[in-house]
Amino acid sequence: MPIRLALAWFHLLALGVGLGGVWGRARALHDALREPVDERAIKRALIADTWWGIAAVTWLVTGVWRLTAGTEKSTAYYLSNYAFNAKMGMFVAILALEAWPMMTLIRWRMGKREPNTRDAGRIEVISYVECALVVGMVFAAVSMARGFGVPRPTSAATLTDSLTALGDSADSPATVASKTAATPAPLPTPTSSDLQLLSSELAMPLAGVDPAKLQSNFNALRGGNRRHEALDIMAPRRTPVMSAAAGRVLKLFTSRAGGLMVYAADSAERFILMYAHLDGYAPGLHDGQPLSRGQLIGYVGFTGNASPKAPHLHFAIARSDDVRRWSKGTPVDPLPLLQAAHR
Repeated sequence: MPIRLALAWFHLLALGVGLGGVWGRARALHDALREPVDERAIKRALIADTWWGIAAVTWLVTGVWRLTAGTEKSTAYYLSNYAFNAKMGMFVAILALEAWPMMTLIRWRMGKREPNTRDAGRIEVISYVECALVVGMVFAAVSMARGFGVPRPTSAATLTDSLTALGDSADSPATVASKTAATPAPLPTPTSSDLQLLSSELAMPLAGVDPAKLQSNFNALRGGNRRHEALDIMAPRRTPVMSAAAGRVLKLFTSRAGGLMVYAADSAERFILMYAHLDGYAPGLHDGQPLSRGQLIGYVGFTGNASPKAPHLHFAIARSDDVRRWSKGTPVDPLPLLQAAHR
């Protein structure tokens, strides 16, 4: 079983086990609230509490693993997602609420404190509150999986979300620049030598795809009279996406339109290469990271404004005088360059 599936399975399974454990603890303590305290109910509460603890540890381990290892999405994506932050806030609240019940139940187990109706009643109430928080965590997780919680970028980060009619794909950096800049500076014109230099080091971002069999959709219209200015390469979800040229990562970016995106510079730092609608990033990928041609950077997906029935890579190239301004450049049709490099 792939590690990403195993982590997701254990993480979600722990939510169900944890909810059952804390609910079972509350109900057992409810039964124990008698005079004298029902010892059998106390034992059931302790067993349920054990499962509750196992679930909490499993959440924490698998959650941190998925957050930092990039098995699903980048760390930056999670930390900027409102639904994820809400989920983490509820988890922290559970940890804070659980501190006293955990210590009290440990003392009961070790015989350092006798079970009593007052403590049992308090832990029962806390358990019900924790049940509600677990349900809230599940709702936040489902919302995040459906694309909710992605912030609206501001300033330069409006490169794709600033468009109200996006069609089925993300815009190129140049198109966004022309729509978001109040007084745009003149964009550089790619020369034949520029294009020859890039073509000499360019490779297909998807292995096994023959560019000679692809058709250009660079000038296709999206959302009215807006040009596509990119190349859509259809491929199954989770197909590895490779860096089309040596260079470096400029920006890992997430938007409502393009989903998970990578902006990269070529080795001469004259061109910006953009990969959009990714299902996930390569583990450890980060801003500023050097790239070699053919290096894994992510996986084909349909994040952002793309159809789940048609996962694809949105690949765009733009000529730039300053790649640090990764949202600006003159769009270049990628297909002729890929076809020339493939000859």
